[in-house]
Amino acid sequence: MLFKKIRDRKLKANDAVLKRISGKPIRYAAARDQNNVETILGKAGRIVLTDTQVQINCEGTVVYACDKKGVEISELISLGGARITGNCDGETKAVTVYFTYFNK
Repeated sequence: MLFKKIRDRKLKANDAVLKRISGKPIRYAAARDQNNVETILGKAGRIVLTDTQVQINCEGTVVYACDKKGVEISELISLGGARITGNCDGETKAVTVYFTYFNK
């Protein structure tokens, strides 16, 4: 019972972050491998949230897609981006996206 409440609280927090970052334009998306080498997946894109998937589209192509059910999203401390970890093609992949800033 106690662990169910903790899991439900995590899922609610995860859904809140998903709603907040859905549709935000991103400057670029990057993935890091085991040797801590960062690879740029794409630039000038957007985070797309569908019924079953979380996708990152850059320059018209899908550079990352994972199931919405097992995704973990956490915003960076600076709130200038987010870290998305999820099951993609049978393996767990993590991508860091950096948001575009608009001066108003």
